[in-house]
Amino acid sequence: MTIQSFKEYRTNLQEARSRGEAMEEVIVAAVNGKPKGDTKFGVEKDAGVKVAKFLKSNGISGKGNVLGADTLEVTKEWSRFWDGAVPASTKTPKTDFMIGKAKISLKSGDAAQLMSGGKNESVATFYAALEQTKGDMNAKMVKKLKEMFDGLAPSSVAAGDLKTVIASKKDEVVNKANAAHKALMSELKGIFAENTGFRDAFAYEAMSGQIKFGGNEGTCTHFLVTSFDGSNAALHSVKDKKYVSKIANQMKVSVRFKTTSVKKKVGGKETKTGEYRYWSVIGLIIDKMQEDVDTMMANGELLTEGAIMDFFKRVWNRIKDLFMKAVEFVRKSVKNMFDFLEVTPDVSFNNNIRF
Repeated sequence: MTIQSFKEYRTNLQEARSRGEAMEEVIVAAVNGKPKGDTKFGVEKDAGVKVAKFLKSNGISGKGNVLGADTLEVTKEWSRFWDGAVPASTKTPKTDFMIGKAKISLKSGDAAQLMSGGKNESVATFYAALEQTKGDMNAKMVKKLKEMFDGLAPSSVAAGDLKTVIASKKDEVVNKANAAHKALMSELKGIFAENTGFRDAFAYEAMSGQIKFGGNEGTCTHFLVTSFDGSNAALHSVKDKKYVSKIANQMKVSVRFKTTSVKKKVGGKETKTGEYRYWSVIGLIIDKMQEDVDTMMANGELLTEGAIMDFFKRVWNRIKDLFMKAVEFVRKSVKNMFDFLEVTPDVSFNNNIRF
């Protein structure tokens, strides 16, 4: 391996920097009373002086320091969306630099990205927004779940495992359940598209990193928008609901759903968690129905009309009991609702924003 000279190493670091990062350093230098420009990226020291004066006139003062590409620890609430350790590449703070207690994200130029996270980052932001707005949607979710279960009637005995039964499309009970599942997904997608509260909560988390960083230095408090010459500066608090709505209105969130099996590894083996979920409920019912029929046959009981009616009455009572437990589970959090339905949102969004 060839060892680089200090000069070569410094040159490589400079080339890795962006014009935005250069602007951050020029501003902080001016705030700290040591104005300097960046000739490589064409950022004049006067630009930093202008922005420093603007910030001071808006009550932002104190010692400045750049966070830039530092990595900060994320919360447990955030890290649950990764299998294993959260990649360092996703731990870049929302804050670009600090001045006193103000944690500022700088947006220079005509447009910029709201966030640049991949799938896990988007899904984590999605869930954070749902948790913040669950009071607005939870009643609709529970109502829809009740409608789904009210539409079910145990009228036949399914043979084989649930996946096979769904694929065969021969069991009307499971067919109706599957149709209800798809209908609910469509309903939820509509809610997310129309609910401005959810949209704004998504934008707020993407802007601030409040849930992601839990209020540490990585959590942004202000957005500073300025041109590279320091003119046309504007300062916005991330708590400014009107500004957040303005940004969110430009953001086009797309939510699609795909089915997935939610299980937990115990001793290296995939094991059912024991949580009450829709498909688990149906699966338990089907398995139990088959078990009850086998028991009746083994005991030599005749499958008379009265016996069958009594059998289905017991099964239906079991459905209602499981359902009430499931609804209670869903009410606890929005994420529980998705776990219950065994779905994971596939989130993507157009976030090239004019700030």
